[in-house]
Amino acid sequence: MDRKAFLGRVGEYQKDGWRLAIINATSILPTEAMEHGAFDVSWSFAKDGAFEHLREQILPGEEVPSISGLFGAAFLYENEMRELFGVNVTGIALDLKGQLYKTATIVPFAPSAIRARLEAMGKKA
Repeated sequence: MDRKAFLGRVGEYQKDGWRLAIINATSILPTEAMEHGAFDVSWSFAKDGAFEHLREQILPGEEVPSISGLFGAAFLYENEMRELFGVNVTGIALDLKGQLYKTATIVPFAPSAIRARLEAMGKKA
């Protein structure tokens, strides 16, 4: 992820009066080409009926800069991405330190956790 370009683009959205609509993350299961899987993350912005997205494929352990300094509500999505998926979001304005959710499985939607559940059920990951 090109951190500088990403934050620059998000800054333009903020400066131009866009609002953060949603941040969405999903796991990409491991494959031969991508041994540890990845995350598909999209940041969606809305203004005057228009809707635009920034989308990145993030590898496990790769740092993703927080946008909560520009869009305050992002802190909820960013804490969620960290806790449920294991995305390494850095610099969250209000870092809840793993206390947003109480789950039986640590990072339940991380590619490795999904793979383990599928294998436990006898399904091919």
